[in-house]
Amino acid sequence: MPRVDDSPSDSGCPVKAEIVKEFTFEAAHHLPEVEPSHKCARVHGHLFRVEVAVEGEVDPVMGWVMDFGELAIAAQQVIAELDHRVLNALPGLANPTSENLAHHLFDRLSARVTGVSSVTVHESPTSRCTWRPARTDAPAITEIVVNIGGLLFSAAHLLVLPPATREPIHGHDYRMTALATMAPGCEGDMEGTLRTCAESIAAELDHKVILAGRPAVGRLELFENSCVLTVGAETVTLPLADCAILDMGNTTTEALAAWLAVRIAACPEIRALHATRVEVSLLESLDASARAVAPVV
Repeated sequence: MPRVDDSPSDSGCPVKAEIVKEFTFEAAHHLPEVEPSHKCARVHGHLFRVEVAVEGEVDPVMGWVMDFGELAIAAQQVIAELDHRVLNALPGLANPTSENLAHHLFDRLSARVTGVSSVTVHESPTSRCTWRPARTDAPAITEIVVNIGGLLFSAAHLLVLPPATREPIHGHDYRMTALATMAPGCEGDMEGTLRTCAESIAAELDHKVILAGRPAVGRLELFENSCVLTVGAETVTLPLADCAILDMGNTTTEALAAWLAVRIAACPEIRALHATRVEVSLLESLDASARAVAPVV
């Protein structure tokens, strides 16, 4: 008899997450407040890259902060107002520095999308500006932050979508960064310990098909050597050994980042360093990423 993986989650999605979607537009501008001899006083143009970050609670069913597709629709409507325009001629952009442009986009996007946490404008490959509101949760004491990058795992997955559809199975090379915050005076190899824990947990997903154990749509049945996902009239059968089945409703980027952060935060070695929180950033594709933070308890 099959086992139906429909058990409730004890942890759900206990952390907030931030997703980031990237967009581009091409426009001309000049900076009227600089000296006439400054090169930016002349009308010139850029291929602007814009990163829009949205922060919020991960939906316990769908597994996302919001649908990347819905964010794209809203952001593209705002960015289309700037594309192939002279920015100085637009309301509110008489002096279109990167700072003013990021502020302008933040205000316009915040009026359309709940939870916009920052907007970053890349004016060139080496120059960018991020606009974000002042945070009220800044640490009251000095902290040590250990940050490691260069982590990578390659995996396949699919999203299930209401009312009864699913994506095709597809894959990503997930690029991962892990950060741990610790109190001053910690002893031990903080960077090495964080890297070892992060690599060990990421390895559980590497070269696997990542499946939601509690799919938001349909059901997942586990057999001795296989698993069967049924969504509507469709079924997908996979070798059980090829799958990483996680306690979540959907394998979105933010849900995976949250899962990784919680798992790393639970490592005894991380607790032994008296870490206070773990943050994981996960790049799914060139224009989509997510960040999640988990407390160390």
